[in-house]
Amino acid sequence: MRAGSLTADAQRLVIPDARIPSGDALSVLLGGRRIWTVRAPGADDDGALTLPWPASLAERLTGRARLAVEHAGREVAAATVAFDDHPTDFGLNEPGTGIPLVVNKWGRIARSFEGRDASLLEQVLDEAERLIEVLHRTLGIDLFVTGGTLLGPVRDGRILAHDDDADLAYFSGHTNPSDIALESFRIERTLAEQGYETVRHSSGHLQLLFPGGTVTDSFYLDIFTYFECDGWFYGTFHARERADTVTLHPLKPLSVNGRMLPGPAEPAQLLTAIYGPSWAVPDPTFTFATPPAAFRRYYWWLNHFDVDRENWEDHHRAEIEAGPGITPSDLAVSAAQQLPPSSTVLDLGCGLGADARYLADRGHRVLAVDYSRPALAWAKEHLAHDDGVRFERANLTMARHALHLRKRCAELDTTVHVHANHLFNALNPLGWDTTLMLVKHLLAAPGSTAFLEVGVAGAEGSASWMEYQPVDWTRFQEQLHRYSLSAEEQDDDGAGEATSRRVLVRRERA
Repeated sequence: MRAGSLTADAQRLVIPDARIPSGDALSVLLGGRRIWTVRAPGADDDGALTLPWPASLAERLTGRARLAVEHAGREVAAATVAFDDHPTDFGLNEPGTGIPLVVNKWGRIARSFEGRDASLLEQVLDEAERLIEVLHRTLGIDLFVTGGTLLGPVRDGRILAHDDDADLAYFSGHTNPSDIALESFRIERTLAEQGYETVRHSSGHLQLLFPGGTVTDSFYLDIFTYFECDGWFYGTFHARERADTVTLHPLKPLSVNGRMLPGPAEPAQLLTAIYGPSWAVPDPTFTFATPPAAFRRYYWWLNHFDVDRENWEDHHRAEIEAGPGITPSDLAVSAAQQLPPSSTVLDLGCGLGADARYLADRGHRVLAVDYSRPALAWAKEHLAHDDGVRFERANLTMARHALHLRKRCAELDTTVHVHANHLFNALNPLGWDTTLMLVKHLLAAPGSTAFLEVGVAGAEGSASWMEYQPVDWTRFQEQLHRYSLSAEEQDDDGAGEATSRRVLVRRERA
């Protein structure tokens, strides 16, 4: 059967008269390479099938491209489309390296093993073996393969082609969530001593990063904490099953692409707990649907410190690829006019560093922090060309990072002013608390001021982001007052209904 046509713009792809059953898997190909697999939605009244692009992909689409859609192994629609008036051909490739990228199961832009040099997978497995040895030797922690690194070898005989990492886990001997968290932080400190770069998703989920360039990662390894509590097995971040239905020990060797790595005693039981009873049937569109009872426990016991970081990193990589400007925000321009000469400023959520550079160029000393690694890497390379501005990594949802910033500011031995442009649109409730505690502490110094801007209406962020959204202005004022802070409103963003509010925040005096 001859393939039909399709249309697309930067928001959606449309297949006229698709006649594809709702729920069937579709693969979208760019230049003949599969980049995205999705479930077919229901057709509209005219029989057309509309696929909204994932938000992480939509913000990259420009120029023209050859697209095709496959269903059940055959091409059902294809066309060359123009996303905008830009004359170039669009390619979904990694900035700096040109490595092909895909939309992964989380809706993010990422590398995958499919179509890559076999040496990448060998590097991943080399590092997995090394990590297993390091934690056994230093802490007596016995890692084993889990997740996709278990599923592929058990079901298909080898690592999944569309995967992009290696998943490892350990079974904690503790049953109290506080002890489990302390154990995970001890593991993190040990790994740092061994030279690993880590990010923390939660108190039960560490990720080890292996950089592949200034703003890219070659690959990463996950370490998940598994444990039992009150007769239930918990497999961070998703699984919750009766403990007697999941047998992990004694660990037994499992062939992973020809290498013998530790595996669980009963792989099928663990795969059922993670992926459900249909784990043996391939599903390229699989997504996790964490049961509410499990979600509540994971959130309150182990929390979640990594909300939207990966989305921000995708966003910053796209900005870098497009050639970022260094235009300061209106907030930075306003702050520069009001700061005393030669002030010291803490720029929270600095992004690519345009505001920090602007303030430094006007004679101020700036410590700029963010949790987006590619943004910081780019800023250090292009904007930190003197002692006027320093860029450092900090995650403002973590109390220990906020405490570290308090220490760093105290070491400066001067009044520290705060600058934060739309930061509170991006923080979850935990981040609000840790950040406002930090601001309250810094504003205890006489004469110190926080320059803040918050978006209160209109569009903020993108549909794929959990927390980046307009702030309720009344709630914001209430939270400031809760931390003994008061806000003085300045100019908004122009005529009509304001979409943002710019404020000076000071500490209330007793």
